[in-house]
Amino acid sequence: MDSSQSNKQKYLIIFYATIFILVFQLLFLKISPQLYSILNPLPFLIIGLAVKLSDFLKSCALALLILVFINFFSEDFSPKQLIIFHFITSFVTIFFFGSYHLSKKINLDSSNLLSGMIISFLFILSCFYILFFNDFEYEKLSAFLRKSIDKIISSYGLQQNNELDKVIKIIMIILPSINSLIFFITFSLNFIFSKFILKKFMIQQVENINFTNFTTPLWFSLIYLMLLLIVLTQNASSQIFVLSINILICMSFSFLMEGYIVFNNYFKKIKLNNFIKFLIIFLLFVFLGYVLFLILLFIGIFENLSKKATKRR
Repeated sequence: MDSSQSNKQKYLIIFYATIFILVFQLLFLKISPQLYSILNPLPFLIIGLAVKLSDFLKSCALALLILVFINFFSEDFSPKQLIIFHFITSFVTIFFFGSYHLSKKINLDSSNLLSGMIISFLFILSCFYILFFNDFEYEKLSAFLRKSIDKIISSYGLQQNNELDKVIKIIMIILPSINSLIFFITFSLNFIFSKFILKKFMIQQVENINFTNFTTPLWFSLIYLMLLLIVLTQNASSQIFVLSINILICMSFSFLMEGYIVFNNYFKKIKLNNFIKFLIIFLLFVFLGYVLFLILLFIGIFENLSKKATKRR
């Protein structure tokens, strides 16, 4: 009797988790595609934190099957892009939670865990770049980028810049890593937000995943330094340079996160209302943009060097 009751409860958890993921994905997409691109990992992370890994995996798989089934009858309601994004996001989230569970079994600390996940992601990205990003795709994407920039210039009545080709070339070189870095940042913010939501609704997390003590490991820093030397010594048109600079930018997320932790710890010491703190961070992001990320990156690198120097003493 207890066994059948337990199975029933398990099936209900999977069912409600599946509905939650589907409803919020479709809701974000229908409200705004831009909102969906920012918040699409949120329902996955909330469910991943609230239920067991096996139940989460089944919920993601069931949600995918339902989306494929709906697409078969109505492509407008469940477009193919949604199915692709669902598959990618669920794969990344399952990989994230699966890596955490594995790290617990082998006693791997959060610093080596996160750095290892970044390296694993970069390996997949490198394989994808080498296998699928050919000359035809490059020219196609370059033409689309040029068309978009020309449209912006004509819309705002700006003057054509003779250096436009160089700008497009630079953007095309670092585009894969910029997209990956944006995804890392978005995923991290959604992770923080999902923990906040569960706490507000007083829902117990299955695992208390915490990266507040994160610090970039020495082995990761050495790889980062080696890639920096390759970038500085290689020809800008070579494949090694392109691959190295993209990996270097992606790896910068580790130091960016370390900088954010320092910034966040400093903010916690200031006795201000949480809403005001959020407003300050939001305004900093709006007015400083990428400059804020560069500041956090340098803070992270400095913090990491300080920790390494203190340990040696």
